[in-house]
Amino acid sequence: MIAELLKLGLTDEEAKVYLAVAEINGGAVSVIARKAGINRVSCYHTLEKLLKKRLLSQYDKNGVKCFAPEPPEKLEELALECVNIAKTLLPQLKSLTGTHGFKPKIRFYEGQEGVERVFTESLAAKKEILGYTNLKTVTEFFPDFFRDYTHTRLKKGIKTRYLSPNTAESVHVIDPFLPKSYDPNLIEILLVNKDQFPFENEVLIFGNTVGIVSLKKEELLGLLVESATFARTMRAVFDLAWLGATAFVAK
Repeated sequence: MIAELLKLGLTDEEAKVYLAVAEINGGAVSVIARKAGINRVSCYHTLEKLLKKRLLSQYDKNGVKCFAPEPPEKLEELALECVNIAKTLLPQLKSLTGTHGFKPKIRFYEGQEGVERVFTESLAAKKEILGYTNLKTVTEFFPDFFRDYTHTRLKKGIKTRYLSPNTAESVHVIDPFLPKSYDPNLIEILLVNKDQFPFENEVLIFGNTVGIVSLKKEELLGLLVESATFARTMRAVFDLAWLGATAFVAK
């Protein structure tokens, strides 16, 4: 029971003394100290602490100061008091953290599951997803997952705009990963010079989040940055790149 009492905020010695008092149903300090296996002076100070927490009561017996256990329900009252104090502090603590400015939320994942996590998070996008990708690499990297991801994204009606290196395979490489019927307006792909823009990572911009994943087997990692300002900047950079790629294609 000591471990549980520690979780309720009691110290190790307080827990031992409290249990000793409960087991003997109260008594003098010397008796309690012997039962708890601690020094008498130390036990007295601990009893005073438990008295202040209202877990014990005090009485005199033949002129000797004694301590008795309060009903166990007092432990619940003590825990509820702590909860109420925490609730009172929350608004103040939140206001303190807010005074130091916004800090972006950054999450880092490793392994293929981590890479997949970044893609999965993008499925919560309310508007379009913007992406720098390498279609040839990403379809070879995890074909089954990418097929499921693409089907789910299209089913949710999430539009995606991709910029990808132009290779002989990239023109139709995504075709096998598309469902038999879908709205073609939900996918726009512009192919850019593969030598100038090789794109070895995938960058996804959606909502207030920017996701970055490695497309190399020996470097499996995923990163999610939640920041409205960062996402807006990355979206503006993508749109600028998109305009440049559009002009190149139009020539």
